[in-house]
Amino acid sequence: MIDTVVFDFDGTLANTNQMIINSFKHIYSVFRKEDCDEKYVMSTFGEPLALTLSRDFGSFNFDDVIACYRDYQKDRFNDEVTLYETVAETLEYLKNNNIKMGIATSRLKNSTLPALEKFNIKKYFDAVVSADDVEKHKPDKEPLMRAINKLESTPEKTLYVGDSRFDMECAINAEATPVLAGWQHGSDELAEKYNIKHVLDKMWDITKIIR
Repeated sequence: MIDTVVFDFDGTLANTNQMIINSFKHIYSVFRKEDCDEKYVMSTFGEPLALTLSRDFGSFNFDDVIACYRDYQKDRFNDEVTLYETVAETLEYLKNNNIKMGIATSRLKNSTLPALEKFNIKKYFDAVVSADDVEKHKPDKEPLMRAINKLESTPEKTLYVGDSRFDMECAINAEATPVLAGWQHGSDELAEKYNIKHVLDKMWDITKIIR
């Protein structure tokens, strides 16, 4: 019986897609003096930012690149990022039905916690595992297992809700049940590739899985 739900953040709870794409466009124009491939950028969603930047901007000073990226977002997050439809209602329902909840994200802690506070949803999560809490990142199972352990649960009782291949592979590697956010481009292909049984049209659909 499912008694635990762990969520990814970007692209799952909150719609950060366009802000992230615009942030990459900005740093590409500043450092590489070229346009970025949006499809490629979207393929990196779910990967730790530091890993992506180290790979794609390795010839530049890392601190300069990441500072430029974050400065671009600093004044835009509040205006450009929103929770997806029915997220708040779903979290409230799960809490009222004694479902343990956590987050396993590739964001850093210092950007994850303020985002949860902004949307007034931090109160729902008893475990928040971010990129700086782990040595191995998604698709490795470590982030999800750390959240499950903090919640004193087990993989067989856990749903992991995410939107990327990194999330699906992480859930499979941890032997938890993968749940795919079906509102992202390419979700049909992901569901087929990983044989995902549960694909959400909106977050509220989780309530049908745990009943």
